[in-house]
Amino acid sequence: MLAPAGAGAQEQAPTALDKIEVTTEAKPAKPKAPKKAKAVQPIQPKQPQAPEPQAANTGLPVDAPATTSTASKRPQDRLDVPAGIGVVTGEELATRNMASISDLDRVFPDVNIRSRSTRAYTNITVRGQSAVDFYNPTVGIYIDGLPQDQISFAQLLPLGLEQAELLYGPQGTLFGRNTVGGVLNITTRKPGNEAHFESLATVSGLERGAAVLASAPIVKNVLYGDVALGYRAEDGEYVDMATMADIGDTKDRSGRVRLRYAPTGGPVDIMLMAGRSEIESDEERLVQQPFIKRRLAFPLPSHYTLETDSFGVTASYDLGFAKVSSLTGYQDRKFDRTVFGDYTPEDQETFNQEFTLASDPRLRNPVDYVFGLYFQNIDFERRTPFHFQTTSQAIDSYAAYGEVTWHVTDRFDVTPGLRYDYEVADGGGVGVNTFDVEKTSESWSPKIALSYKLSEPWRVYGLYSTGFKPGGIVRSVTPGLTSVTYDPQLTDNFEVGTKYRSRDGRIELWAAAYYNVSDDYQLSVGPVTGKYIRNAGEVESKGINLTAKVEPWENFRVTAGLGLNDSTFTKYSNPDVPTQNFTGNTLPYAPEVTANANFEYAVPLGYGLGFAVPHFGVTYLSEIYFDESNTIGQGGYTLLDAGLTWKPSDNVSAEIFVENITDEIYTTYGFDAGFPIGPVYQLGQGRTAGASLRITY
Repeated sequence: MLAPAGAGAQEQAPTALDKIEVTTEAKPAKPKAPKKAKAVQPIQPKQPQAPEPQAANTGLPVDAPATTSTASKRPQDRLDVPAGIGVVTGEELATRNMASISDLDRVFPDVNIRSRSTRAYTNITVRGQSAVDFYNPTVGIYIDGLPQDQISFAQLLPLGLEQAELLYGPQGTLFGRNTVGGVLNITTRKPGNEAHFESLATVSGLERGAAVLASAPIVKNVLYGDVALGYRAEDGEYVDMATMADIGDTKDRSGRVRLRYAPTGGPVDIMLMAGRSEIESDEERLVQQPFIKRRLAFPLPSHYTLETDSFGVTASYDLGFAKVSSLTGYQDRKFDRTVFGDYTPEDQETFNQEFTLASDPRLRNPVDYVFGLYFQNIDFERRTPFHFQTTSQAIDSYAAYGEVTWHVTDRFDVTPGLRYDYEVADGGGVGVNTFDVEKTSESWSPKIALSYKLSEPWRVYGLYSTGFKPGGIVRSVTPGLTSVTYDPQLTDNFEVGTKYRSRDGRIELWAAAYYNVSDDYQLSVGPVTGKYIRNAGEVESKGINLTAKVEPWENFRVTAGLGLNDSTFTKYSNPDVPTQNFTGNTLPYAPEVTANANFEYAVPLGYGLGFAVPHFGVTYLSEIYFDESNTIGQGGYTLLDAGLTWKPSDNVSAEIFVENITDEIYTTYGFDAGFPIGPVYQLGQGRTAGASLRITY
């Protein structure tokens, strides 16, 4: 019988979680350097090369574009990167009807992505590192090299997606602040000389959506451009307890235009981007425990609009021996929100500027490198009329970093790196809590990685990396808050792993074990209507990651991943409530087990009809807690999805699909609203069936 956490409390200890029971590519050998009589040639690393695609004529998605990683901010085969990396191509996501960033935990193990209160406040947990406070994410999001506002987890994946790449573990050396869990890198296809058109239409029991992308040369061999438009309307699954009306609908509109100047054969590549996203929703509904199966939401006003404008300029110049790049980004978001009857609008503007100098791996030098300078400015304001409070702050971040890879031999690499961050947060409050404070943070983030190639297909590596979450000023300020600042969080990570890719490209494996410790862990504490950050002591996370992509025979592919994680408070301390001691408790939103698998089989139809590609996917998430006291949470559950894609040609694919086949009832967020309401929850999406049509030229 399905029941939310918190049900049946009379039969359990008051601090125990009430669990819901589930019912339910190969590389050529490296050529030898020619011998010279007068000196020994230095050993040169091999230029990254993709294995020959094995599925080009089978109807299965070809993963050749995903063999290049941006983890080191320079092109590199992902198997040569001495760290944990997960990569999925745009075509692979399309075959499973994955349309938003929040869907990615269906393909990456040791990852939990769930809406918390709204999809705008989506929480991502990687290797147990969870951002319980929305304003301090533990995973950074980058699109085409530009860092994104944390609100980006609410957005749709862009059309023209080339690949999504997850860098596991702390990435402080190259990516800086708030990447203690990892980095999500999204890469899109740049406009070029080849005209390209892509369209996608989707209809299901809960959703109607359409998107188009058109790309073409404006001046052949010199100037190119593209335009993308998207729309999605999603029906809510909640019912108003008072009026019995259907509620929870969401509308999502987005657009993007890009202009690229890149003369063929020239050293210059400049691209300008402008985009806008608009979301209107009343999804932010809360359900009391007795009404979960009926999805009856508590009758209090909850709705929001989210408007985000994004602009970017990426420019690079090829010096021959290296490439110098400039990445400039600006985002302006307005979040007009009422939740549970409480009106809390906020605005944020973010400006980023980064300069990098990266070696060219095609030169096969004994040493490769990347150096960079980074600056970010954030202006934020939040208004809470109910508490007669307005808070604002300006944050300036500065950083310098460098990383080198010494190819000691053709098998052994050593990669040290170091970053220095300095940040100043200047904030004030007006209202019942009036203040004017400044908080500075600085950190050195070192890294060292060792990689050894046992054979051409098989590598082993060891890694020490660090992460840094700066101190700052509380953004959600309520009456009675004695301190509005908190200190930096520092994370040390140790990892060992191995990667394997068979010579024919049909088998690709990755296994890793990790252990990390976070000091002065930043935790969101206090009542749900007035949560704020405090440093809560020490946290340890340790675990194992396993992934596999296998084609046991032609036309059949299996991808699978398993994450085992143990994340606990080893020294808990809340200075505001010294009597609390949650030492030994599990971190919120940190499941011990995550697993996913997908099976695809391409059936040739003959008679010029192309291929039919049935697929079946499974995702498992073990129990999680929604609070540090481990009293409210969600038991483990399994989600199943399936579909059938017809590909009459390389340009057309039509799919029918079913998601959450068993109509599993599960919660994604919950808290105790106090007497007389009690625990309230938000629910995951139920079963939905639909169809989609994709056309590309």
